[in-house]
Amino acid sequence: MSSLFGLDQSSRLVFVSEVPRGLACQCRCVVCDEPLIARQGAVREHHFAHASGREPCDASHESLLHRYAKQVIQDAGGLVVPMNDHVGAILGMAPAHSPAARLPLPRVEVEKGLAEVRPDLLGHTDLGVAVAIEVAYSSFCDMLKIETFARMGLPILEIDLRSFTPEDFKPEAVKAAVLEAVVGKEWLWPRPEDAPAATPSTPPPARLPEEIVTISGRWVSIKQFDSGDIAVKVIRYDPDVVSLVKSIAKANFASYSAKWRSWNVPRWRAENVRAALREKAATVSIFLKDRT
Repeated sequence: MSSLFGLDQSSRLVFVSEVPRGLACQCRCVVCDEPLIARQGAVREHHFAHASGREPCDASHESLLHRYAKQVIQDAGGLVVPMNDHVGAILGMAPAHSPAARLPLPRVEVEKGLAEVRPDLLGHTDLGVAVAIEVAYSSFCDMLKIETFARMGLPILEIDLRSFTPEDFKPEAVKAAVLEAVVGKEWLWPRPEDAPAATPSTPPPARLPEEIVTISGRWVSIKQFDSGDIAVKVIRYDPDVVSLVKSIAKANFASYSAKWRSWNVPRWRAENVRAALREKAATVSIFLKDRT
């Protein structure tokens, strides 16, 4: 119900117990935007009421819980997730020494539309690897959606919050479940059973060598990570080439690394970016290096 949640002065979603009582809460209704009063008496359950005295607006607890959980992850810049060696390899993280690890997500996009799906959250690690996060309350990801994420090579984490009903909603407990707990979180892809079988006769696939494309006389480097994602960087600054690379990268869901001055492109869009840059290039060169 909307009477449990309001919007503060910054239009952030807040639970009624998180704000000062009365009009001092300075909150607005999530549905009609009317000023709210935070009722926090000792007899009735805490709730928001319209300052005008009108009846509470009707809003879905599930949609508000989704919004609250997504906001918590954005604010924290990451969360603790279940971990194993296969998931760690996909994410470009060190081998798992614990069943859980904190996944840093310095950039998080809400309801980002991809080619075939729209995850609740699309997080980007500090290595530029994209991760889809789904918040579940009454509906959970079906096999068709999971297969779509798997086909895209996009890791998907589902967080089960069905226990946080309107009658049993405590903000600190929700934050702990979303950010710190492992119970209730599951990687829908990749799963441990998705890991390729390691055999002496089947070596792991090698990274592609660095590729240099020349556009308007400027070198553009394309390097591949072990995860399959690629980093695209203009070697010597040229505003027109930088603008071109930026437009191609952003059209393919890339994130910018200020530290390395490169665009990190997710693996499922890597070939699209390579093809687009090659199309604009005057020459293409492959640089072979000893990677041992």
